[in-house]
Amino acid sequence: MKSRFALDIKNMLQILHNVGLELKYMDVFLEEFDEYCSQNFPYTSVLTENIAEKWIHNYTTTSKQQMDKRVRTMKHLGRYQRSIEKEAYLPLYRIKADISEEPYLFTDVQLAEFFVMADKLEPHYSSPNREIIFPIMFRIIYCCGLRSSEACHLKVCDVDPEKGTLTIYHSKGYKDRIVYMSDDIREMCIRFDQYYSRRLPEREYFFQASYTKKHYINQNVCITFDAILKKTSFYPSLKKKATTHGLRHLFAVNSMKKCLEAGEDFNNWIQYLSRYMGHAGIEETMYYLHMTVQLFPIYESKLKKLEDGIGVSYVEE
Repeated sequence: MKSRFALDIKNMLQILHNVGLELKYMDVFLEEFDEYCSQNFPYTSVLTENIAEKWIHNYTTTSKQQMDKRVRTMKHLGRYQRSIEKEAYLPLYRIKADISEEPYLFTDVQLAEFFVMADKLEPHYSSPNREIIFPIMFRIIYCCGLRSSEACHLKVCDVDPEKGTLTIYHSKGYKDRIVYMSDDIREMCIRFDQYYSRRLPEREYFFQASYTKKHYINQNVCITFDAILKKTSFYPSLKKKATTHGLRHLFAVNSMKKCLEAGEDFNNWIQYLSRYMGHAGIEETMYYLHMTVQLFPIYESKLKKLEDGIGVSYVEE
């Protein structure tokens, strides 16, 4: 970093990381901010309203989520500079994202075809080793109900093939958790690791793209998901966009369906699923009960009784 904000940025990030806040989006934004200031405000070291607002809006995007992250980046920097007695500007607003549509969920047949197409993924110069990594990554996202960011940031040491576990650190809400794999997924991970360790020895991340690209990011995952999806026979008939996150939703819905069919204790089971998926509480997990009713109306009356019995209504994840 080369602007006069560089030292404050470095110290602020160190403090945030020390308390367990990774805020990965800020690393990229702050590098951009540093470059922007070095070119446009080379003699300024205190965040002003003019600098913050110009940088926030110096970006062509229709994503309210991305714009809000830019506001939050400036808010963190302003708050830090105020803490060291600088008269910095602090944005006092948020940009709320539009309520997203419920994701499209694959049928069993569509899911099977998606994975067939994933196994046929071709190499691409801009995405090293994608044909090896993504068929495995997408299966783990679905079978373990992971967020794509969690799969991207899995380190080799986080995958324990002997115990059959994945350890997820600093996920949404800065929560850690242990995820148990089924035997077939555990064996798949062992085979992948044995093969990929010969191809990329001493890698740090389980799905490390190359020595120069430590790990994929969500954007890479979404681009590859779309590339595979467009090869499927059902893609032209989709009325709603399917997304990578839909695989996590599908895991939850199919798990809930399995619980109902097996007649398990729903109250205990929903608590377990909530922790397995890294939710803040069962209110988030109950969202999938709502989705299960939409997909499988036959369970509507049974699910309504279960929801009333628990006394908890859902909130979107």
